[in-house]
Amino acid sequence: MKVINNSGILNIYKMTVDEEHRRAFSDISKRNMVTSVTIEGGTLAMYNTVNEQGENLIVELYNDKHAFDVHHRSAQYQDFLAVAKDAVKESQKVELIPHFLGEQDVSLNATTDNNMRVNLVHFTLKEGQGEQFKRILADYLKTAMKAETEILVCYVAQIKERPNDWLTFQVFQNDGTFNNYVNSDGFKTVQKKLAPMLEDRQLEQLDGQVLMNKGHY
Repeated sequence: MKVINNSGILNIYKMTVDEEHRRAFSDISKRNMVTSVTIEGGTLAMYNTVNEQGENLIVELYNDKHAFDVHHRSAQYQDFLAVAKDAVKESQKVELIPHFLGEQDVSLNATTDNNMRVNLVHFTLKEGQGEQFKRILADYLKTAMKAETEILVCYVAQIKERPNDWLTFQVFQNDGTFNNYVNSDGFKTVQKKLAPMLEDRQLEQLDGQVLMNKGHY
């Protein structure tokens, strides 16, 4: 298990895609992500997921601002934009402040139907609880991901414009791995520690259509 430098750029895009263009959007998104993670040294991870409402949630991680700019000038991203201008009816970008970026050492490369469990967990913290929340959760995840290599990805981040709102983006090998994780004594202990810090917690399960990261980078 490795933890990526927290100076990386992490964003989530929520896109409402016109059903008539969904196949074209999915195809060009996959091509863009596979090419970018493969050939762009600073593009560390890209994930295309779909929520229960049918919205695409795209998560992207870059090494730094330079890597972000390189990707946005790339031919494959320009091809994506050409399709997206017709396919995407609404788009919202959420800029995140990364605090823990954990991945396994082997690169993730899931571009077809898979049984992986993907979650986006939303936390609303009470005022002034961010540092303690981050410390407790990050310390636990370092231990959990080393012990269980089927916990493939776990990012912990703060929404830049709403500092009391935090997210975790998680990829598990399958539902069984996720169930083992949430039923473990360690998870239950951490939940008890975090509970007094929270105003709200909501788990959103996603369909992981393209899940890619460098892993060993």
